[in-house]
Amino acid sequence: MSSINISELRTSDDRTKQCRICLDTENSQEMISPCLCTGTLAYVHRSCLNYWRSGNANGRAFKFCDLCQFKYVIDTVVADLKAERERLIKYHLYVLRDLLAIILLIQSIIVGLGLLMQSLDKDSHRIENLSPTFIRGFAIYYLSASIVLLALIGFVALIIVFCMGGELNRPSFGTNRNHRPGSSSDSPNGFFLAVVIMVIVCAIIGTVVGIVLSIIIFKKILKHHTERLWLRQEAEKYIVKDFQERRHELEQYRRDVST
Repeated sequence: MSSINISELRTSDDRTKQCRICLDTENSQEMISPCLCTGTLAYVHRSCLNYWRSGNANGRAFKFCDLCQFKYVIDTVVADLKAERERLIKYHLYVLRDLLAIILLIQSIIVGLGLLMQSLDKDSHRIENLSPTFIRGFAIYYLSASIVLLALIGFVALIIVFCMGGELNRPSFGTNRNHRPGSSSDSPNGFFLAVVIMVIVCAIIGTVVGIVLSIIIFKKILKHHTERLWLRQEAEKYIVKDFQERRHELEQYRRDVST
């Protein structure tokens, strides 16, 4: 009878535990007490803590508690060659997944823009007539959409440059004395040709800007994801010691922190 009461007390005690990160009371057997925090802040899921340690911006949370500033007691998992190999494969797969997601996002934008251009050019066939003879089908609009996307990047870059340059040495466009009635810009074909030339010029600028920006953004994204994914794997290798049943051992650490 006493054993039943003890088990009931342990069950009720487990139900009172709450993870301070996800605020969930489920999976109490996974909860640990890794630091000097007491009360409702004393418990945390090991998986939640590992995710928090790996996702912290400054990296301090990997070894220290953000609340009580206690330095975690780290236990290193015994190195296993097979587990280490699987861990590295998993890490590289995560990085490859993020890179493929970025590529698919860019491709979806180009394909969507190409479908829009194909529907708009269904009657006039102007884009199709401007393309080389060896390009046929949707490839015409895919290539055109890529050029338009680069042109948009170049156009935005020109706007940013002009805005940063201010209004210094801005020419006056109040009157155009060189305008001649009946010029090629008055006809629809001449206007379309001018738009094509403008798009090509902006696309050339956009190509240069896109290459530079893609290198910068790619390095930053790769560095961010690489560090975060690597820390996530490291958090599983260097685990935090649980003081749940040995809270008295933390008194020594409490005195060290207070002094």
